[in-house]
This record gives sequence, C-alpha cells and structure tokens, in this order.
Amino acid sequence: MKIHTSLLRQTTAFSLVEVAMAVGIVSFCLLPIVGLVPIGLKSFKNANDQSAASNAVNLLSDALRNATTNGSGTYVVGEGFSTITWGLGSGSTNSFTNQLAISGQPTNSAGSRLVARVEIVPPADQRSAGRASISIAWPATATYRGGAWTNAAGFLSSSLQFLPKP
Repeated sequence: MKIHTSLLRQTTAFSLVEVAMAVGIVSFCLLPIVGLVPIGLKSFKNANDQSAASNAVNLLSDALRNATTNGSGTYVVGEGFSTITWGLGSGSTNSFTNQLAISGQPTNSAGSRLVARVEIVPPADQRSAGRASISIAWPATATYRGGAWTNAAGFLSSSLQFLPKP
C-alpha cells in the first residue's frame, strides 16, 4: 500500500491575515467596554461618598440629640463635634460648618472627604424642643452659600427636633 505524501503534508491553519482580522474585530468590540471603566469608577466613588454622607447624617443626628450642658448653660455636642454649641432661649439660629472624614468624624482639611453644615434653632427652655438642620456635601471643597451648596458633586440633608438633656 502506497501512502501519498502530498496528503500528509496538507494541514489546516489560520493565515496571518485571518489572525489580524480576528484581533481587529475583538479589539473593536472591547473598546466600548474599556471606555465604560472610568464611568463605573466614578459611579462607585459617588455611591461610596453618598453612603458615607448618610452615615455622617445619622452620626450628627445622634450627637445632637445626646448633647449635654457644660455646667454654664451652654450645650455641647459630643463625639468629636465639640465646636457645635448653643444656649437655651437665645432664639437665633446658630450655624456650624465642619470638615468630615469618610467615617463621618470631624477632621482637618487634609483628610476630609465630606463637609457638614449644621443649623440649630435652640429651644426656649428645657421643656421645649429645638430644631436642627443637617446637610452633608461631597467633595469637601463644596461651600454653603445662600442656603445652597456650590461645587458639590452631591449632598444629603435632614431635619430633626430634639429635647435638651438636663
């Protein structure tokens, strides 16, 4: 039996042109997907900042509700927010702006990711309720002017009523 050597030498393979075309088509299909990566990362950071702002609003709300008097009739907010103070019966709105870390705790401007604006209308006496408005914006470079945030990627606001602790 005689084997034809010409049949054994015939092998199938892709030519260089076919490989180049396949790589081009795959690259063309992947290009839009790679273009979505920066958008996804920006959305992730925004969601992370929004979640941190929500936690910071809860932290500030609890701190305001648990504020205690320092003995001279001035109420001081604990949990690191000692710059937020008010006296009973003043009747005027007290405003405070604090830089916050991603944890919601006050920080210096170098480590801040959020900025908080707190406006307090103190109660007239220990039996009446006070009101507070809390607004948290990101990034920390946002500024609060005329009742609105400027240069903010986003913000969260909340209002609450509280009774002063004796």
